[in-house]
Amino acid sequence: MHYWMLSFVILILLIPYVSSLKCYVCNSNEDPTCADSDNLGKFVKQCPQREDPYCRKIVQRVDQETSIVRTCGSKVGTKLCYKTAGTHTASVCSCDEELCNTAVTYNVQQRFMTILSSITTLIITMILLR
Repeated sequence: MHYWMLSFVILILLIPYVSSLKCYVCNSNEDPTCADSDNLGKFVKQCPQREDPYCRKIVQRVDQETSIVRTCGSKVGTKLCYKTAGTHTASVCSCDEELCNTAVTYNVQQRFMTILSSITTLIITMILLR
């Protein structure tokens, strides 16, 4: 009985890692309001369900023209942000919280608290199941 309860708790803790995510999905070349972080409401989309879902914001510069692409994606590599250089430059940032691809912000404290509370719940459950 105790193992079933522990398995259930672990399953509940893993659900956020295989779930869908809402992100802003748009391209400022197609709709200029995509570049305005304060007016993104019409671009909210439910991303496809996948492992390690991420929202992504890409700022591209080509021939002195800047465009912004906001999209859904999967985790690629270990860097949350990176830049490319050359005649076509891009700044790419990914995040894994609801509608997080507005500006480039990451709430490390919130992520830490989520992980800490999950670990605490697991420890308490293991103690209670003894």
